[in-house]
Amino acid sequence: MLMREATTKVIYDLQSVFYDKTFAALVKRHIETAITHMEIRDTDVVLDLGIGTGASLNFYPHNGQIVGIDLSGGMLRECRKKMREQHRTNVMVLQGNALDLPFADDSFDHVFISHVISVVSDPFLLIREAQRVAKRGARIIIVNHFQSTNPVIAKVEQWLCPLCTKLGWRSDLALADLITRTGMQIDYRYRLESIDLWETVVVCNNKSMVEAMVA
Repeated sequence: MLMREATTKVIYDLQSVFYDKTFAALVKRHIETAITHMEIRDTDVVLDLGIGTGASLNFYPHNGQIVGIDLSGGMLRECRKKMREQHRTNVMVLQGNALDLPFADDSFDHVFISHVISVVSDPFLLIREAQRVAKRGARIIIVNHFQSTNPVIAKVEQWLCPLCTKLGWRSDLALADLITRTGMQIDYRYRLESIDLWETVVVCNNKSMVEAMVA
């Protein structure tokens, strides 16, 4: 089930008013833990791809440079409020499409993709864009729900996908398919609980999709 960027933008503009009290509250611990795996240094430049309302800002250190991008102006409005409240001088945000990033190749030391890959119309293109703008060997961290490997649960997720799409995300994205079709290099992956809706995948940028495009 495909997402559509124009529709997604409208959905998240509407959700921006209550997003922090709903979904962001549910995934707070996952975001906090994932950011620590970047081990951000003073000279690092980090892309938060789909920064949304800035729920991640509480967990970034005040060193390094954080660049956030999001499709939804409503979500960014809330993010900018947090930037002002936290006196964040090392964060800049802009509105843009994750499938066509307005950044040069090899611009970032880390890319953080939290609950975005199942929101876009083309998750494989998103990976290619993330690989393009990240330096070779950069850490790309993906936090997301992926389709269950249990065939019964996977069927239920496929059945629920049309409803989930109306809420702004898809439930049928399989991690194995993403790995196979992108050739991305997984360093490691983990869940915070033995039964967890969300998984964190830590990727070393091998430029696989960028190189495939020019081959």
